[in-house]
Amino acid sequence: MLPEPVWSSIPTELLVSELSKRVAEFSKRDDVKARPECGSGELGAYNMGLHVFALFLVLVLSTTFCAIPLISGRSNDSNRSDVGIRKEILFYCQHFGTGVLLATAFVHLLPTAFTSLTDPCLPHFYSEGYRPLAGLIAMVSALAFVAIESYLHLKGAGHSHGSGDGLPTDNIELRENEASESLIANAAPISQSTPNHTSSRAPGSISGEEEPDHDVEGARLMSGDVGDPSQEPNPRPFKADSRSGQGPDVIAPKSEEEKKRLEVQCLLLEAGILFHSVFIGMSLSVATGPSFVLFLSAICLHQCFEGVALGSRIAAIRHPKSAWKPWLMVLAFGLTTPLGQAIGLIVREFYDPMSQTGLLMVGYTNAISSGLLLFAGLVQLLSEDFLSEKSYTTLRGVRRIRAFASVAAGAALMALVGAIA
Repeated sequence: MLPEPVWSSIPTELLVSELSKRVAEFSKRDDVKARPECGSGELGAYNMGLHVFALFLVLVLSTTFCAIPLISGRSNDSNRSDVGIRKEILFYCQHFGTGVLLATAFVHLLPTAFTSLTDPCLPHFYSEGYRPLAGLIAMVSALAFVAIESYLHLKGAGHSHGSGDGLPTDNIELRENEASESLIANAAPISQSTPNHTSSRAPGSISGEEEPDHDVEGARLMSGDVGDPSQEPNPRPFKADSRSGQGPDVIAPKSEEEKKRLEVQCLLLEAGILFHSVFIGMSLSVATGPSFVLFLSAICLHQCFEGVALGSRIAAIRHPKSAWKPWLMVLAFGLTTPLGQAIGLIVREFYDPMSQTGLLMVGYTNAISSGLLLFAGLVQLLSEDFLSEKSYTTLRGVRRIRAFASVAAGAALMALVGAIA
């Protein structure tokens, strides 16, 4: 037998050469790819003045377009001649905004989250190990908000599908069954003035008169159905309030439950929008060269459309004129992206959106935001506006077609912005 080779007798140069040759051959295999380095590489010249101008431009556009629906809904309340026009504008803005929010989630946020979290420069878990991570995060964020809204509902701040009179569920079901039996017998529903139902009447209601349905009235405003009440099958009398100067053409104020539900809805929308806006601003502030102008144009359009979408939903709550909450919500939307731009101006030497940290931050936040906006857009806006039982009463015929066309227009325009950016 030949003696075993002694490794110490082999020259080091020969070992290094053989090792280098084998590594080169291994890296050329189709199933093996070297992981690239994260980072944007060499950046162009930085124009501080242009970036500061962009900050104030985005601030003005975001705040103005978010406030326009609110201002339009509150201006000239004493002049009833243009109330129909303003309600029509709010009607179309609301449905246009629904399309904008859906396209923001589907076209902007979710694809960006997948791209960021599967970048080849990231560790194996992200790039190859579990590529559906962005979808998982979006799903978890939507489910988490379902749990939160369920909790708020139990506390009285969420959806109210009952009568809102504080009666037990069995009494509500008994009333509905009795009314249904009366209708089947070709008779009017059982009167609320019977002894079994006196506890369900609101304080101060007139005997024998049907209690106003605030949910239906709230839905009339959301759908923009402001037709002549005299043409309705069973118009309810409306007495002018000498203190407020309201006449018969004024829609009754929303119930407290309806207002709370819409406020939770707006807070969800704002959370989904603001969560990613900071990083949009930071990315804009560190961009340079020709791509900066294109990016700025897309962000301006993005902020205008989202501002109208959010502002129209805030205006639909119909807060009192002295309320400060709607203006704070408008201001929060207007300031968030410029805040991200300001942070980007400060950390531009250190923050790189294409670095490993930047990719992970953008990926996680966009995935969470997309989950929130998908839940809000599909469940709380589109489903309630078009598929709920109330919608088939308040949104009919050509008006329903126009509302859906507004949704499609908003989604198409926002998707076009996504193709440009």
